[in-house]
Amino acid sequence: MYYALPASLGITVVLILMLNPLATVVGLLDQPSNRKQHAGAVPLIGGIAIYSSLILCAMAAPAWQVNGGLGLLGLCFPILAIGVADDRWDVSFKGRMALEVLCCLAAAEWFGVRLVSLGELWPGISLTLGWLGTPVTVFSMVGVMNAFNMVDGVDGLSGSLGFMIFGALALLAFPVDANVALQLFCFSAALFGFLIFNSRFFGRSRAAVFMGDAGTMILGFALSWYMISLSQGEGAAITPVMALWLFAIPLLDTAAVSIRRLRCGCSPFSPDRGHLHHLFLAFGTNVNRTVLIILAMQVACIAYAFASQRLDIPEWISFWLFIVVFGAYYLATAHACNRKESLNVC
Repeated sequence: MYYALPASLGITVVLILMLNPLATVVGLLDQPSNRKQHAGAVPLIGGIAIYSSLILCAMAAPAWQVNGGLGLLGLCFPILAIGVADDRWDVSFKGRMALEVLCCLAAAEWFGVRLVSLGELWPGISLTLGWLGTPVTVFSMVGVMNAFNMVDGVDGLSGSLGFMIFGALALLAFPVDANVALQLFCFSAALFGFLIFNSRFFGRSRAAVFMGDAGTMILGFALSWYMISLSQGEGAAITPVMALWLFAIPLLDTAAVSIRRLRCGCSPFSPDRGHLHHLFLAFGTNVNRTVLIILAMQVACIAYAFASQRLDIPEWISFWLFIVVFGAYYLATAHACNRKESLNVC
């Protein structure tokens, strides 16, 4: 069944080549603006290609037909659809958010993807959620979706982060459930196919295609689905606190930016140029080095997640260490924003 991995990669590549000319015909292009400073119109077809590749693989690979794999892909479809609509016509934020909430609620109620416990956040005390499980699950899943969307701001970054996080989850899931691990590896393989066209590390001077909101939203939804399902119940592959470390950079960046905006009296969803990749670029770091530095930070966080499991580090230590890291991250990025008034940070 491991033929699904090269198939995911290859189909994604073929679909991007096929969809590229159609993007111009239907107007599915990302145009440069004050907020989007790329050169020229870029096709927003990465998400469609990745999702279509996974659907085709799911039709042939038995691993997708168990453990909720088809349910995940089914719920991804309306998310993909509204993402494509937003990429083409700018759907209202409230409309997108309402659909995100409904899909996350369906995941919790229909497929049992629900947070029951947040783990041992204090020595000897495990925090169980009871009736709060569903609303906390929906909030967490929507948060992950938007965090992954917000980190998509420089060529190759979101795709590389997704490739790494899906791959790490697959390695952690494999001893517990090989079918889920294969699903996760398919996501990584499809993302690698996308990165051939999106990352500058493959000899490109700029990205040939973008993922679009359609891509970031379905990938964020899938990541939240797997991180929750793998961290709950008997024989869980990871702890809830490990999920924080596996998704660390998008989470830290989005939380810091949102808090900074709220302190300034702005909406946490209002756009500005205060994200981590914006800060590196503002201080003169080029795109490739910016991506490499951020990926190195994510690798360090993933390495800690693996080490915490291998060394049996108590969950509460990992949790409070994460809080300390977030505090340091927030102070460092806030200081950087204050030094660069040209960023127009809220």
